[in-house]
Amino acid sequence: MYHFERFLGHLKKNVTNKAKVEGSICNAYLVEEASNFCSHYFEPHVYTRMRKVPHNDDGGDGAEIEGTLPIFKHPGRPYGRSKSRRLSDSEYEAARTYVLLNCEDVDPYVK
Repeated sequence: MYHFERFLGHLKKNVTNKAKVEGSICNAYLVEEASNFCSHYFEPHVYTRMRKVPHNDDGGDGAEIEGTLPIFKHPGRPYGRSKSRRLSDSEYEAARTYVLLNCEDVDPYVK
């Protein structure tokens, strides 16, 4: 299926007036383009298709744990039952490298 066929299928799903299909498709396209354009100018707290809520973000409980690195402070709650497992040597090295490269709090210790 070509890209334009998929796009036309998307527009045909938005048809509301079956008596005047072409006008309804044009109207649906204009409404979608205008809403996408206007969504760039909404307040930052308004979530749109372009600015989605992060995955698993339910607002969290807001509890700040003292001494936690900023790369581990993401909103949300754990999903499912907690499990613990040991990391392999390669996984441990990957996690360690990630923290050393992406966390500003450990920069004084790296240098």
